[in-house]
Amino acid sequence: MSDKMRQVAPYPYELGDLITGFKHRPNWTFTLEDLDRGQGSVGLTFVVHITEPDSYDHSKMRSVVHYFPVPPAAYDRRSWQRWLLDRCMEVSRHEDCEHFTIYGEKPYAPSHGPGNDPYMIREVGTDEDRRTSFRGELNE
Repeated sequence: MSDKMRQVAPYPYELGDLITGFKHRPNWTFTLEDLDRGQGSVGLTFVVHITEPDSYDHSKMRSVVHYFPVPPAAYDRRSWQRWLLDRCMEVSRHEDCEHFTIYGEKPYAPSHGPGNDPYMIREVGTDEDRRTSFRGELNE
């Protein structure tokens, strides 16, 4: 067995055509590229490039790129269209979590590190939260 995953599917021409005519938010652009996404992940990728105010300093603009592996699927146009919407919603949710601030704290700041899903909403908790049982007892 190889230490590499392999998947094969027909090229998604319908997806490529949708991306060509696709618009979503101002300062968002979209491409379909065959590229190295890092961590040994290479392949066809839906790229969302956004420019918006920095979530830590709104006086500055920042550009960010979001990479989404294209699934090896033979979807029809309607399914690819929905797939595009879902990716845009993930980018929006990720950015909303970065901007969400209460008293200077960002309780939903996305996890960007290797191995983390940056589109998963995680609440940053305390060590005490982690060690408290469902009965309210503090475990060591």
